Amino acid sequence: MNQRYVKFCTLVTAVFLLFAGCAVQGADVAGKIYMYEKTGCGGAFSIYIDADGTFSYYEGPLSSYIGNGNWKLDGGTLILQETISSRASQVNYFVVDGSDLLYQAEPSSNFLYVTVSDGERFSECPPEMFERIGRYRGYGI
Repeated sequence: MNQRYVKFCTLVTAVFLLFAGCAVQGADVAGKIYMYEKTGCGGAFSIYIDADGTFSYYEGPLSSYIGNGNWKLDGGTLILQETISSRASQVNYFVVDGSDLLYQAEPSSNFLYVTVSDGERFSECPPEMFERIGRYRGYGI
């Protein structure tokens, strides 16, 4: 009986650890640039998720607007809360899918110049491009 109890406890612990390891952590998205799968406003549309809980996005070279605000994770959902003084606050939701962010159009406000459709993908920018894009955009990376 004691051996069965130990096996049961071991199994329950293993399942718990498996699910705990599957949870999306802030470190999984922080400090990364994500590029939109389509063309933005005249070029690349990127979102930078900073480790300090802030983000910024740039819809493309034909836009002078750089959006910014705070981000948080709620389970597997990344929530970007934009701070805008001249208009109502914008909130955009993404499902974290490995190294990609999948846009959730239904609860989201969308962006200023580019309309992103439900399920469209923002992919993590390769590390070798990260520094170059960050300096170009003035992210101070």
